[in-house]
Amino acid sequence: MRVLLIQPPGLCSDFTRNGSLYPPLGLLQIAANTKNHLVEVLDADGLRWDNETTKNYIADFHPDVVGLSSTAYTLEMVKEWADISKSAGAIVVVGGPQATVDPVGVFNVTSSIDYVFRGEAEQHFQFFLDSLEQKKDHIISGISQRRKNELSIDPLIHQISELSDITMSRYGKMPIGNYWCPDSTASPMVTIATTRGCPHKCGFCSSPIVSGRKIRRFSINEIISTIEYVSTKHGVRQFSFVDDVLTINRKHLFQLCASLKKISLDISFFGNARADQIDEEIATSLKSAGCHQLYLGFESGSQDILDSVSKGTSIEKLVYGAEVLRKAGIGRSIGFIIGLPGESEETVRKSIQLAKRIKPERLQFTKFTPLPGSPLANKKLSTNHGGFHGKTYDQIDRWVDMAYAECGYGSLENGA
Repeated sequence: MRVLLIQPPGLCSDFTRNGSLYPPLGLLQIAANTKNHLVEVLDADGLRWDNETTKNYIADFHPDVVGLSSTAYTLEMVKEWADISKSAGAIVVVGGPQATVDPVGVFNVTSSIDYVFRGEAEQHFQFFLDSLEQKKDHIISGISQRRKNELSIDPLIHQISELSDITMSRYGKMPIGNYWCPDSTASPMVTIATTRGCPHKCGFCSSPIVSGRKIRRFSINEIISTIEYVSTKHGVRQFSFVDDVLTINRKHLFQLCASLKKISLDISFFGNARADQIDEEIATSLKSAGCHQLYLGFESGSQDILDSVSKGTSIEKLVYGAEVLRKAGIGRSIGFIIGLPGESEETVRKSIQLAKRIKPERLQFTKFTPLPGSPLANKKLSTNHGGFHGKTYDQIDRWVDMAYAECGYGSLENGA
């Protein structure tokens, strides 16, 4: 089978505040674990191709199967490229977070979509292609399909029990020199995940539905081998660890940091963490291994709001973790969500006051949008003219703009 996994033009860069560009890690992982078929990842966004160039490449490649990844924000773009791929004669497969939590909604975007993959596809994509090639019409767990005018939805969200059973991507022919984001201190940069899963119950987050609550880890040897290869082969010195929470498993984190120190490569990294999991020992270990920044989701300066969204922590613990990182010399990129249940002018000002107190190196205020599959999205939320909890989108926009203006980090339009 000839398979083309596509990140279309603008799929990443159009949906980041600063036009950041990341490799299509999910598609790369699938390609790295699919054998006996010609599987190519086309990062048209990373190549900075326009639509016409990408269309011509698809036509010249003559794919039997085209794969696309979907999020809540990219469905219109997925529709466009599913239609283009179908017109080129390909079977169209869509995966990703949105496909996992809302397969029916993804199917309904366009009749061009033939299959939807729910969960992690590295293992069963191989079985899927084998079945297509052998023209076997049987159900594979985690795969939903369109049968003429009817949808067959598989309820299983596939999760790989042992990540040691799959191979990490080494980025192949990707345009690595074009990947960047403001959190990176050098170029080129790539993303890498060392764990999957998150046991926390934050009401605004759909990650536990997509990746599960059980923490699963790649082996330290596999992680370090991949980092060494990518650094040596491609000259990469910056790594973005995209684990849901890099600090989630203390033992794993210490092993990772110790191993990074041993390889003696001039690399630096950043990632996501919970401030309430940071202590001096973790901060010291991270700093010595090359960590220059961590993203910390504070979400709100109101304890009542934190409690209402099941953040499971206190303002004091968040402040302590951020201060420990500051003393260790690790930058703090701190995020607040404006418009969570119970938000008011008073609670927004509490977030502003907390941001001013912490004085992070980077600061982000974002509008609350319930992600499909998250606990808050599953509740019947009161709305008013398209807003949430009686707050209009315009009102939340004004709060975000006010927060940026008062903290001196620019405006809603300019970003942090």
